[in-house]
Amino acid sequence: MKNEEKQIGQAAGGKIGTGIRLKLFSFLLPLVFLLIALVTWVVTEVTESALRRDLLQRGAAISRVVALSAGHSLLANDPLGLDRLVSETRSSDPDIAFVAVRDASDIVVAHDRVSERGKAYRHVPPLLPLGTFGDTHADEVVRDGRRYIEYTTPISFAGRRVGIASLGLSMEGLAAAQRSIRRPIIAAAAVILVVAFFGTILLSSYITTPVKRLYQGVLSLGSGETFQPVPARSSDELGDLTRNFNRMAETILAQKTDLRKKAHQLEESYISMVRVIAASLDARDPYTMGHSTRVARMACELGRRLGMEEEELMHLERAAIFHDLGKIQTPDELLLKGERLTREEEEQMKNHSADGTEILRMAPFLHRYIPVVRAHHEWYNGDGYPDGTKGDRIPLHAHLIALADAFDAMTTDRPYRQALSTEAAITEIMRFRGTQFDPELADAFAKMVREMPPMGEVPLKSMAL
Repeated sequence: MKNEEKQIGQAAGGKIGTGIRLKLFSFLLPLVFLLIALVTWVVTEVTESALRRDLLQRGAAISRVVALSAGHSLLANDPLGLDRLVSETRSSDPDIAFVAVRDASDIVVAHDRVSERGKAYRHVPPLLPLGTFGDTHADEVVRDGRRYIEYTTPISFAGRRVGIASLGLSMEGLAAAQRSIRRPIIAAAAVILVVAFFGTILLSSYITTPVKRLYQGVLSLGSGETFQPVPARSSDELGDLTRNFNRMAETILAQKTDLRKKAHQLEESYISMVRVIAASLDARDPYTMGHSTRVARMACELGRRLGMEEEELMHLERAAIFHDLGKIQTPDELLLKGERLTREEEEQMKNHSADGTEILRMAPFLHRYIPVVRAHHEWYNGDGYPDGTKGDRIPLHAHLIALADAFDAMTTDRPYRQALSTEAAITEIMRFRGTQFDPELADAFAKMVREMPPMGEVPLKSMAL
């Protein structure tokens, strides 16, 4: 031991005895323990908080979608439609424990459990209020001995409250996910703590630089910056500590990657649900069946000819699928009217652009489509609606969707007129070149349509939705 201390002292350039070794040991070991414990706690708390926040937002978004979709069926006294909505929502996510739709008298008119239908809704006192998401309230409750997050969303249609949608999410999935995240983090932290104990026993002059690098690595990991593995240039305990720290960082980063993957899956689930709603909206009017899909196909084909990358084409397709989503709030007497609309009815129909943005606003990851959905009826010269935006201030995707939307509307039969031919529709689009439509894009669209095969021959390419 004395020879070892002598070698350490020579390497340090001075005399180092047992006293300084003990002091360094007493200082470094608690510091490393504290740093690792702090990082473990911070990462665990942040991860669990993110999981809980995602669960709350997911439930609120689903509850709002149910409320929006149930309004028309409640007014139309359509129990089959309500039952289908409740059943499909219940089966869309394993964490959904129950779905209920109540009328204005608080009587259950649709429930995933048949025995609950026709009964007064059974209220339970909330254990803990969890937050408000717009007009949706979330509370932690206990039903039949199990804990749930219960969401309550009023059902409104045409400005009138017609019922309430209730949704219960099981907290067991959240607890299981939190446990699965804690175990590898705590196990990795325990390994590092054991290695840290032995690593700090050996002292040398080169301990300062590795500890500093390790400390900076902890800060980098905890702050969310891009993590670079800490160099481990020695084969002693400090090197083991560094390597184990890198392994723990890899575990944490892997957990973050897994969270991103789950968030992506959640996003795709939401988008799929909105696509189902958009398809259901098209199906309300036999004359517009498949309209959104055809608009998406033509807009994406034009975008591809303009040189858009696949990711941008994916977002263009989604925006096109969502562009008429606001019509879910348009009454059937307007949407299915067999003759031309009056001026007042046209003004009411124009609200669908703004209504669509409000629906998309309910899910944060759909916000990127709001400017396009809102602007797809704006004119190049500023005479469009709802904001009178013109020229380059209109999003490019909105320009493309406007062309495809107008073409599909003109080439589709309506009760009050027959569909125009392809050439007649192109002529009409070119007549509004520079007023309603961007002139360069109108030229490119006309060229594309003339070169494209008939609409039925080429299906819409799936853009990884």
